[in-house]
Amino acid sequence: MLRGLLSLLLLASVSAPLSGAPISPVHDFNPVALLELDPIPQKQHDAVAPVLQAKAGLVMDADTGLILYEKNSQIPLAMASLTKIMTAVIILESHSLDEVVTINDNYNTLAGVKIGLQKNEKITVGNLLMGLLIRSGGDAALALAKFHSDSVPAFVEAMNQKATLLHLEHTRFQNPIGLDEEGHYSTAYDLALLTKQAMRHRAFRAIVRLPEADISSVDGQIHHSFKNTDQLLGGYLNVIGVKTGTTDAAGESIINWAQGPAGQNILAIVLDSPDRFQENKSLMDWAFRNFFW
Repeated sequence: MLRGLLSLLLLASVSAPLSGAPISPVHDFNPVALLELDPIPQKQHDAVAPVLQAKAGLVMDADTGLILYEKNSQIPLAMASLTKIMTAVIILESHSLDEVVTINDNYNTLAGVKIGLQKNEKITVGNLLMGLLIRSGGDAALALAKFHSDSVPAFVEAMNQKATLLHLEHTRFQNPIGLDEEGHYSTAYDLALLTKQAMRHRAFRAIVRLPEADISSVDGQIHHSFKNTDQLLGGYLNVIGVKTGTTDAAGESIINWAQGPAGQNILAIVLDSPDRFQENKSLMDWAFRNFFW
């Protein structure tokens, strides 16, 4: 029975490779590790916890789920483009990366960040996910939502259903982009759980660690080039990256996944920070200095 269970878990973890993307090597999720005991982080001494100006923050040991630091981690706040993590999760669980999406709408007047999708352009799901997660393109989010559910409201319903399944008890979505809207909120703790779910997908892990991307339409006639919005990616520790977000209501927010020298995995989150990169870096510094695994 145990062998059968492991086989099912292994099959469920298989994800198609990201075609045409300059992916750095990443480790696949190993379901066998579910049967192993992860090292429990222990505090080395009574260090003073970091002082955050952000409204909320959290550091979680990603392997055990233990909270190493928290500030207002259960208070619902606007989440800006951290929303797009859920958008990506739903797409990755439902579609292959090589499926082709036809852009049926004109996104030229769409407010916020865009990758520049053109009406009637044909582009793969994998390329749209790169535009969604690296550039944080709102047009990519809408195109994926309509491709999956035929309409944005139907996709938002799927997002909220998934939030319920993941036990994100203080999370509610109103759009797939992260635009400020009444009733669109999450918490640092819920976003940590959501990120752990997203990082189970090989394609997600491969995309969020890319510093930049140059993607094109299926016929190669339309190109979109952009850089990752995460300034800590590739320049500090072993930050694998995840997602940034900024709106008037959410302020500056960021989630980063980082690995320590012994392979420890932590998630560091700050919401509504006056300096998200510095505060996120401070949280990761503090965790790796004051805990051992």
